[in-house]
Amino acid sequence: MKKIILNSIVILAIALVSAQDLSAQTDLSWNVGVITDKSFKFDPFLWTNGFTLDFYLSPRFSLSPEVFMVLHNFDFGAFILAPALLLNYQTYGFFFGGGVTKWWALGSEVQGAPSSDVMAKFNVGLIGADIKLTFFAVTPFQNFFQNAWFGATFGFYF
Repeated sequence: MKKIILNSIVILAIALVSAQDLSAQTDLSWNVGVITDKSFKFDPFLWTNGFTLDFYLSPRFSLSPEVFMVLHNFDFGAFILAPALLLNYQTYGFFFGGGVTKWWALGSEVQGAPSSDVMAKFNVGLIGADIKLTFFAVTPFQNFFQNAWFGATFGFYF
């Protein structure tokens, strides 16, 4: 677990230092939010914390790899690592897109590294000068939207 945290800190530091050298065709954002199942009861309360890097393929389209942690309270003994790759369309401060994600359960309280199948992820949101608000849905390809997760994040651009 200590190695995972140390590696995450090193990767974050490299990303932040190199973000200053990125061209105008990329944006790095830190995002924090909440996630729940289709009942929308937020029980248990799960929150997300992660980063998105937008590579602009054209003025309107971006390829956006992201990595999030899904946490219950502030318990790092068991958490979900949720990387994703999305293709987004952006216009006039509004964006939407979709892609794929795969989740892994990690932490000192988790035996092995159980993971989900590859799932679909859809997002829609608003972009300001240095902030963004994103609403998203994650669903398995089988039984589409029957076992879905829904969330919202608030992001800050670097």
